[in-house]
Amino acid sequence: MEVTHTINNWSGVQEPESKHSFGSFPHKIAALVLLLIIALTSLGVIGSDLYTVGVSQVGILVNPYNGDFSGPVAGPTLAWKSVPWINVVIVSTSVQTIQMVGPGNNINVLTKDNLNVSLDVTVRYEVMATNVIALYKRYPALSWEGDALVPLIRSSVRDVVANYTADELQAVRAQIQAGVEVRLTTSLATEPSLANDIQLIEINVRDIVLPNSFLAAIQAKLNAQQQLLQAQFQAQQLIVTALGQRNATIIAAQALANATLIQAAANAQSISSIISQVEAQTRTTWNSTQVADFTNMYTELQLLSKLTGQNLYIFVGSPNGSLIIPTKSGP
Repeated sequence: MEVTHTINNWSGVQEPESKHSFGSFPHKIAALVLLLIIALTSLGVIGSDLYTVGVSQVGILVNPYNGDFSGPVAGPTLAWKSVPWINVVIVSTSVQTIQMVGPGNNINVLTKDNLNVSLDVTVRYEVMATNVIALYKRYPALSWEGDALVPLIRSSVRDVVANYTADELQAVRAQIQAGVEVRLTTSLATEPSLANDIQLIEINVRDIVLPNSFLAAIQAKLNAQQQLLQAQFQAQQLIVTALGQRNATIIAAQALANATLIQAAANAQSISSIISQVEAQTRTTWNSTQVADFTNMYTELQLLSKLTGQNLYIFVGSPNGSLIIPTKSGP
């Protein structure tokens, strides 16, 4: 048998307890959902008034209705907006890098001799946090890099490179880099929209790209110089060889002449000795004619002895005796 408990209500009518409990449950669910919606809405409103600024960033608070600016708020931080409709603009103050490298992005310039060359350049800079509001007012789209800084870089590079000829560029690369850095620093200081707002950290000229036609001309010039040096070396070698041959010929001729002189002197001495012996043995004295005749005869017979290999003799006779003289020396 089922037992039903009853409870009192405000009308005094007793109702079953189970029926009353199940009837109030939907109301409780609806109340919880309503409270949840209110809580989430409150959190959304509260969250919309919060903003964060990261490391190496600053926040600028902009009121779009009255145009007021406040800040900058340096990060890292978590803060509340004074009113919900304030806009927070985040600007990076870390070191930024501009890569002007490769075809279509590098810097095309004219050299002093009107040759078109390209330079790959890297620039590093940073935004000054204390002046970020003034910079934002001039460039509300945060476009100062493309609108002002890049054109100044290109202009500075062109102005410096125009002082050098194409064949000087590689040799003065360090001078070009230093000159561009000085020129760009001056331009940043005098440009009204960037003055005191941008600080140049470093500029690096990474590469100087010369036209292929110029490189071919340089290579041809180097080849011609190499060929000239080779020809000069070969000519010098020929000169040295010719001088050596000439000196050798002179030395040989001098040696032959000396040998001839020595031989002639020896022959003269030998003939003089023979005449002295003949005069002593024949007890005669020869005059110059006799000496000359004997000398000619002796010389001719001596040469003939060398040619024939036979020993020829000269017979000298006189009242006091005679003498046979051989013309071949040695055995």
